[in-house]
Amino acid sequence: MFTRPIFAALFLLCAATPAFSQASPAKPSTVTAVTPTPDDRARQWLVLVDDKNYAQSLSESGKAFQARYKPDAWAKEATDKRASLGAVANRGLKSIDLSRNNVCVIRYDTAFARKAAAVETVTLSFENGSWSVTDYSID
Repeated sequence: MFTRPIFAALFLLCAATPAFSQASPAKPSTVTAVTPTPDDRARQWLVLVDDKNYAQSLSESGKAFQARYKPDAWAKEATDKRASLGAVANRGLKSIDLSRNNVCVIRYDTAFARKAAAVETVTLSFENGSWSVTDYSID
C-alpha cells in the first residue's frame, strides 16, 4: 500500500538528481596547498641521487624518465655523471622556468667536492596530481 508511493518518490529523486543519473566528469589535476612545489620536489629527488639511491630516484621519476631508463642503465648513467664530481657541498637555486604548460625547468648552482661550479638542471612535469622529474643534467 505504501510501497508504490515510496518507489515513485525514489524514482523521481534519482531522475531529478544528475549525480545519480550521470557520471560526473573527471577533474583535471591541480596544484593545491599540500602539493610540493616544483623546487621542493626537485630537491627531494636530488637528495635521492646524492645518496646514490638510484632505484628509488627512478621509481619516483615521471613517466618519460622511466621510459628512457631501465634501472641498471639509470644507475650507471647517474654514477658516471656524479662519481668524478664528489659529494655535494652546496646547492642554490639559480632559476625556475614555468613558461610551458605543466612543465617546470629548475636550474641550481651546485658546488661539488671536486668541481666548485656546476649547474644542475632538473625538468619536471605535472602528472597525476604532483610534480615528477622527467630529465636531469649537469653542466
